[in-house]
Amino acid sequence: MNIIIRQSEEKDFDEIKSILEKVFEISKKNHTTGEQYYEIVAEVDSNVAGYVLLTKVMNPNLDGFYYLIDYVSVDSDYRGLSLAEQMLKHAEEYAKEKGAMYLQLTCGKQRIAAHHVYEKCGFEKRDSDVFRKEIV
Repeated sequence: MNIIIRQSEEKDFDEIKSILEKVFEISKKNHTTGEQYYEIVAEVDSNVAGYVLLTKVMNPNLDGFYYLIDYVSVDSDYRGLSLAEQMLKHAEEYAKEKGAMYLQLTCGKQRIAAHHVYEKCGFEKRDSDVFRKEIV
């Protein structure tokens, strides 16, 4: 089995879209571009099996930036191969190379297995709640 963790390419769009529909029940509209975004895929035997999106967030109060991690997702056919951990390690290496202050992510309370993955990768659970207001 050949596993490669790499930056996504436009040719990966359909497979990424399929993974996001299965895991998060959302439909990706287009390939993400721009220097504020960095998409990571896990490729297993030439098939895209996992996806992570990093978004650069400026923090002028701390005179720097961090990366927000979204959509840590692995196709159910490829679970158990540590793909999420490998993609998060790649994200950390990328963020360090770019000079980011830290990585941050949010995760639903019900996703206990994902919490274990994040803790295994060195993420610390913070004592906070996430609030959101839909703009309509």
